[in-house]
Amino acid sequence: MPLFIVIASLVVLILIHELGHFAFAKYFGVRVDEFGIGIPPRLFGKKIGETLYSINLFPLGGFVKMQGEDKAEPGERSFSEKPIYQRAIILFAGVAAFFIMAIVIFSVVSTMGVRHVVSAEETNITDPQVMVMGVAPDSPAENAGVKMGDVIFGINGKEVTTIDELVSEINDEKVTLSFLKGEEVIDLELTPRVDYPEEEGAVGLSMVLTSEESYPFYIAPLQGVKMTFNITSNVIFGFYSMISSFVTGSELPPGMEIGGPVKIVEVGAESMQRGLVDYLNFIGIISISLAVLNILPIPALDGGRLLFLGIEKIKGSAISQKLEQNLNAVFFLLLITLMIFVTFKDIQGIL
Repeated sequence: MPLFIVIASLVVLILIHELGHFAFAKYFGVRVDEFGIGIPPRLFGKKIGETLYSINLFPLGGFVKMQGEDKAEPGERSFSEKPIYQRAIILFAGVAAFFIMAIVIFSVVSTMGVRHVVSAEETNITDPQVMVMGVAPDSPAENAGVKMGDVIFGINGKEVTTIDELVSEINDEKVTLSFLKGEEVIDLELTPRVDYPEEEGAVGLSMVLTSEESYPFYIAPLQGVKMTFNITSNVIFGFYSMISSFVTGSELPPGMEIGGPVKIVEVGAESMQRGLVDYLNFIGIISISLAVLNILPIPALDGGRLLFLGIEKIKGSAISQKLEQNLNAVFFLLLITLMIFVTFKDIQGIL
């Protein structure tokens, strides 16, 4: 059931993204030939008016097929005949839909109670919890199954509410950490290392102290915008670190890893076990990540198409249609290959 809910949530996010394109295409009078959920081949479809609404085999994807989008076509309802600003709005609307969805989610979360990182010196702390923010590779914590986002409830049978209390109990002997998974307490045994990198600690955990704060409904939307902005900044930094590591051949920063659809579903199911607030936070972060990914100036993505429109605006004419089609096809193939590769790695990690 958790896996089904995560997959269904991702499909809903994609549906909202495509609805952004669809709504503004209709608004500007562009003919929409097909509104598809999933990646072809098509399983079934129904034509309503001039638009075919289809369900396709692979669920994690979607598309809006507009007249004149992939190939210039004459006619007042053709995408290619619309002014550049209208085409840009139609393309950006999908990205904007992801951000709007994130703001709505984080606004709801803000009324339920948001956890903030606080310092140990603060006195006004509500429901203090020690949260795992990073797990070092091949560390005792990773080998025991500790995950980022886990809440440490106690150690060796003693309840802890500060990081100092927890660290003081860790020596060179086996310890038992108690974690909150939703309403359930799970105990994991770890054997601290004798020799270890100083920045990782004896068990390989990076931890922060958090406090819970909820907001009234009339302030929650402002908090939702603030959270969306902050998380977007972090996601952009994450993409930058990933691309930089790939180009330079260096390792990813501690706690960061590349995952595909399988990993996303796995992490989503784990967040669901920690409770509704954690799961909504997960969906909000995924929505922002998809928005940032889509706006990257890479052919075959919305950002790439916007890049082509920018070039058209600067030079006064569209780039070669054949060149654009070839670039889109090549990068689409590369993206699919990358997705298959990371999915294979995710499956290997599970097995």
